[in-house]
Amino acid sequence: MDANRDARATAAELPLDALSTRLAGAVVAPTDAEYDAARRVWNGLVNEYPVAIAYCEQPVDVAESISFARDHDLDVAIRSGGHSVSGASVASGALVVDCSRMEWVRVDPEARTARVGPGATWGTVDRATQSFDLAVPGGVFSDTGVAGLTLGGGTGYLSPKYGFTADSLRSIDVVTGTGERLTASADRNADLFWAARGGGTVGVVTAFEFDLHPLAGDVLYFESWLPIEATPAALGSYREYQRDAPDDACVSPYVAAVPDTSAFPSDRHGDLAVVLSGVYAGDPATGREEFAPLLDPADAFATSADTMSYTDLQTMMDEDFPDGRRYYWKSVPLSELGDDAIDTLHEAALNAPSDLSTIVVWPMHGAVERVSEEASPIAGRDAAVVVNVEAAWDDPMATPANVEWVRETCRAFRETDSIAGTLPNFAGGREPDADAVYAAHADRLRSVREQYDPGAVFRYERE
Repeated sequence: MDANRDARATAAELPLDALSTRLAGAVVAPTDAEYDAARRVWNGLVNEYPVAIAYCEQPVDVAESISFARDHDLDVAIRSGGHSVSGASVASGALVVDCSRMEWVRVDPEARTARVGPGATWGTVDRATQSFDLAVPGGVFSDTGVAGLTLGGGTGYLSPKYGFTADSLRSIDVVTGTGERLTASADRNADLFWAARGGGTVGVVTAFEFDLHPLAGDVLYFESWLPIEATPAALGSYREYQRDAPDDACVSPYVAAVPDTSAFPSDRHGDLAVVLSGVYAGDPATGREEFAPLLDPADAFATSADTMSYTDLQTMMDEDFPDGRRYYWKSVPLSELGDDAIDTLHEAALNAPSDLSTIVVWPMHGAVERVSEEASPIAGRDAAVVVNVEAAWDDPMATPANVEWVRETCRAFRETDSIAGTLPNFAGGREPDADAVYAAHADRLRSVREQYDPGAVFRYERE
């Protein structure tokens, strides 16, 4: 492949041995046996050929890697968890600054804060914080990286109660595009801190500090599976419920194919279904009362309501999104889940080219909407819901059809009650769409990036 050949040619001209002697971690080049494994990330759709991967084990390694990239006119891609759906964790022709080995968590239960290394995953953080009955609102998969999710905003089951992940961020330690090591917080390098709360790449963050929130005891998770033809009625009922939903409730309906397991009637296996699902992050008994209207609809063919630990909840969907599968996701915030949007969702579900794909409706009430729009680059806090269109498939020949399905579905949602902007974590591929993602905040974000990375050494997933 041309990208592979180009990477090898460029690497051959670089003093990678000199970089290796400056790092505590290893440097992997295209000629090394481990290169093919090292360049891979979670999303199998991403097939990039960097000139090298620099494994960093401490902040000084990051600074040395950026200095090397700047001296040799290389772009930098930053990898921590490697779960960026858009593939921002690796790029052809770039130096990958890999922070995955900087995985550590330090909890201060008295101050209710945690300092977290950029290589940590949410599973690591959840186990550490839950040992003190505390939590920071993270994503919904335990192996998602803390760094990427936080810098892209971060939505999850605790968002209605405690806001986006980025809303709990207290400070960051970061190496900028000039190689400078800074700390940013609300009163120190405040513009950089603002950008870090959902603005994507602002440098290489070498430590995150979060506010922690109380979360003791089990949570309640429920699902009600209904035939796909029940979508208009089911989502209409959800819309009515969501208007007054409490902060403890995160109800997120989705459409999916019925799994081939004993939990579902055998004559439903493989059928499309609409699923009312949700988490109650307060007392489970109160949650059962709260969710009673959604727990047992007349036309449901499978229902469940289980109490579980928060750490178990966070691992529940891990196996549904395996490494190496192909993924392409985008989202659209809606001012309301109107009839036109429900019809769009229903039709798109019926036309999905892969039975591994889903469309998920995320609520945007509670703590999310109480944060000022000016507090971070994230647009659309005044949305009622955000619709995530999530294509997943295995056959490489099916890529064009699945990507187009996502794009066409999002275009259709944009013609309903949409709001400018979108969730940064679900912005799609590498198209230059900062204005579409950050809306009115795009120019300010560009200004901050230019200030701290005037040489543009970082490869942005959105420019």
